[in-house]
Parts: sequence; structure tokens; C-alpha cells
Amino acid sequence: FEAELKGIQTTFESKPAIHLILRDIEKRKKTEKFLLQSEKLLVAGQLAAGIAHEVRNPLTAIKGFLQLVEDNFKENKTYFEIICSEINRIETILSELLTLAKPKNMEFKTNNVTQLIDEIITLLDTEALMNQVEIKTRFAPNVSAIFCDENQLKQVFINFIKNSIEAMPNGGTITIDVKQQQPDHIQLLFIDNGCGIPEHLLKRIEEPFFTTKEKGTGLGLMISKQIIENHNGQIQYTSC
Repeated sequence: FEAELKGIQTTFESKPAIHLILRDIEKRKKTEKFLLQSEKLLVAGQLAAGIAHEVRNPLTAIKGFLQLVEDNFKENKTYFEIICSEINRIETILSELLTLAKPKNMEFKTNNVTQLIDEIITLLDTEALMNQVEIKTRFAPNVSAIFCDENQLKQVFINFIKNSIEAMPNGGTITIDVKQQQPDHIQLLFIDNGCGIPEHLLKRIEEPFFTTKEKGTGLGLMISKQIIENHNGQIQYTSC
């Protein structure tokens, strides 16, 4: 553990001595790290709000006029499809930026977490099959229900599964484990056999706008961490 050591000159039984104070500073380090992360989130949120506001208005105008002129250029329909696809992608990024800047109000209800995962798998199963990815589940029996915001947890599960699919361009397997660790503690594991992330980059994946993907925004895992911590949970990453 990390410690702070201080030495004070003194006397003991009429002889010169040194009084040593050894203090565990692990909690202090964690507090400093938390404050630094909070400051990053604040700055990222302010930046995100500004970017989203400045980009969304002209983007709406571009999209509207593009739809108006599309009928006059039917022979170049493919070009319009590509442009519309990229505009939709920009709108998705803006939505993520706004979520980061102003998180949605949370509505907590009692939910069955395994049922939520099954619903997300149904939603993403087609995308997984198109990428030759198989999604397997291993649910422990009698997993207790949890008090959560259904939509926000689903967003987290979608982020994790999509990251796993993108990490396996040649196909593979995603395994989702749900275990009852304690009466009030559930552990969820999302495991894939993708390419992995180097150790020096693994420490940075929760930083605002940091991404290892060509078309990534660097916001998905950061928002997921926020959501999980708002549910009094913890998130950990390992790469083999």
C-alpha cells in the first residue's frame, strides 16, 4: 500500500532518537483520483453542451435541405444515402454529448436484470450474427431483482455488447455471466475473445473522448461508468 513517512528528531531515555510516523494514504489517493475524475467530467460536460448546441442547429438545416433536393438527383441516390447515414451518425454523437452534459432523470423500479439482458440480446442478435458473433448467457438460478433505471442499464449493456462485437472483426463469442455474489450484490461479467487492449491504454478508456476505435466517440464507457456509479455499483476492466 502507498504510505507517507515522516521523521521527527526527539529524545528517548535521554538519548537522541527519531520518532517515525507511518500513515496509510490509500484513501487520500482514492479521494484525489475521484476529485480529478469529477473535474474531468465537469469540463467534458461543459464542452459537450457547447459543441452539441453549436452543431445541432446547422445540421438540422443541412438535413432538411438535403431531403428537399434528393428527388432532383435520383441517379445519385447512393451518394445521398451515404450522406444521410453520416448525418445520422453525427446526430447520434450529439445525443451522447448531450447525455454527458445533462444526464436524463432516472426512474428507479424493481427489475429482473436477466430479463433486461435477454431483451438487449434480442435487440442485438441480428447485428451479432451479421458479424459472425455468438452471444451466450450463463445466469445463476434465483438471481434477485434489483432497484434500477431500466433504460439506463440497457444503455450500459448495449455499449458493452457493441464494444465486444467491434473488438471481434473476424467473429467470436460473447459470454454474459450473472452471479449472485451476496444477498444484495449481483456481479455481471461481459467476456469476449477479441483482440484486447494494451495495459497502458486500458487505464485511459474512461477518459473523455479517448477511444481505440476508428469511428468511436470516446463517450460510451464514460457514460456507462456514470450510470453504474449512480446505481451504487462498480465497474472494472481486464484484458488478457
